[in-house]
Amino acid sequence: MNDIMKSFFIRTMKFIVFWLVIAFVIYLIGRYIYLFVPFIIALALTVMVNPLKKLLMKRFHLPLMLAVLLAMVLEIGSICGIIIILIARLFREIQDISLNLPEHSKMAQHLFINWLDKLETVYLQIPPSYAAPINKSISGLVDSIANSFSSIPTLFGKIVVVVPEMIIIIVIALVATYFMAKGTPRYVKQMIAIFPEEWHMNLEELGKDFSKAFMGFVRAEIIVCLVSLVLSIAGLLILHTKYAIMMGTVTGIFGILPVLGVGIVLVPWAFLAFLTGKTFLAVGLLILTGVVSIIRHVIEPKILGDNVGLDPLLVLVSMYIGLAATGLIGLFLGPFVLIAYQSLKKAGVFRNL
Repeated sequence: MNDIMKSFFIRTMKFIVFWLVIAFVIYLIGRYIYLFVPFIIALALTVMVNPLKKLLMKRFHLPLMLAVLLAMVLEIGSICGIIIILIARLFREIQDISLNLPEHSKMAQHLFINWLDKLETVYLQIPPSYAAPINKSISGLVDSIANSFSSIPTLFGKIVVVVPEMIIIIVIALVATYFMAKGTPRYVKQMIAIFPEEWHMNLEELGKDFSKAFMGFVRAEIIVCLVSLVLSIAGLLILHTKYAIMMGTVTGIFGILPVLGVGIVLVPWAFLAFLTGKTFLAVGLLILTGVVSIIRHVIEPKILGDNVGLDPLLVLVSMYIGLAATGLIGLFLGPFVLIAYQSLKKAGVFRNL
């Protein structure tokens, strides 16, 4: 083996080993991330609170402790207020759905029977060998729908059981946020001190680049999600749909997903509206899907480019791989790894790989 082939082989093996280690780390994070949820939330809140904390200290000469508390009250309090208003409206609409569930079930059953009557003529012409699997599939579908409706009370019961645990997580996260925001410079210095002294300057630059890119990505995704949410709610209110706030909120949350986005909710809804004879609503929902999707795909590359500098295709790939590898948390973990790789590459870590 000549020197060129040997060098190529060594670099290739280093590259493969590096990404295998990264994949293993992602797997471990995805599997055990629930252990660190309060502190991950605290870290995100700290990043949000720090700019306002610095502004209050610089502009109004407030002491550190007071600046941290005031920044937390203003920012986190505002977010909590908005969330509480949305949750209150969501619960009202969910309660309305629960009260009208029998009526909706009868309507769905009536619609299903009408469609079966229309398909009866075609069905009678199907050979018996094909009819049996179709019967089995229809029975399975009906059973699944019935089980879904019957599991709603159980789902609410599970949510009620989880509430105390969520309260504990939130309290721990808020306390951790206070300590992190108060001692950010000290914690950063302690982290850097673990490494050799000659690395400190590069690590500081790397940390700044990574923090800037990651917060840019989070900011970009929040903007995209909020745009999808506001447009969805506004569109559903214009269409005078029932449960506009709840469905618009759900649609906006799904808007964070690449490519599919709001279509996951609005397209099936439009199809059901068309089946029930509500053609105007069906067309309106399809138009709303197109408008939100077009606006999202127009602004997303610009927002990502301005805030992060990542290629939208690479973001899409990282989100899909993260989702496939670790579940829902991978939607955020994938871009996180991509941003980390970009920062390390910029710092020259892979120069010899």
